[in-house]
Order: sequence, then C-alpha cells, then structure tokens
Amino acid sequence: MAILREEDKLLREKIKLRLIKLREDTGQNKSHLSEEVLVDRQNFQSWEKLDASRGMNIYSIARVCKALKITLRDFFDDEIFNS
Repeated sequence: MAILREEDKLLREKIKLRLIKLREDTGQNKSHLSEEVLVDRQNFQSWEKLDASRGMNIYSIARVCKALKITLRDFFDDEIFNS
C-alpha cells in the first residue's frame, strides 16, 4: 500500500464521515447496507472506523451510492468536502 500524504488522509477521513452520516440519515444499519453493496460486514466496518488506515475506493463509493439511491455527485456535494 502506498504511503498517503496528509491531504489524502484528510480526504479519507471526510469520506468516512460522509458515509456514516448518510447511513445514519437513511436509517440503514451496517449489516443491511453491507449486504446491499456486496461487501463483507467487517470490511464495511473498516470503511467507517476513523482509526483504520484503509479507505474506500471509488467503485465502493459508487456501490454505496447506488444502494442509498444517490449519485456520486450527491455523495461529494456536501459541506464536509469544502472545508
């Protein structure tokens, strides 16, 4: 795995926070959403763990968006990415 720059780590954390917010806002639990995106629950949990070193890739984000019935634009069109 490549070493991430500080700005990359910050983006990874913002993506995790956005995922948590979207999941909670839609009332989804981790188990159900992980099944919908066809990923192991443990992997899904690591996507939301703020101290985990691995993040989501764009393909995983796209699958989550599809399950939540939003677009990638909707995912990234949030104030968290503007700060």
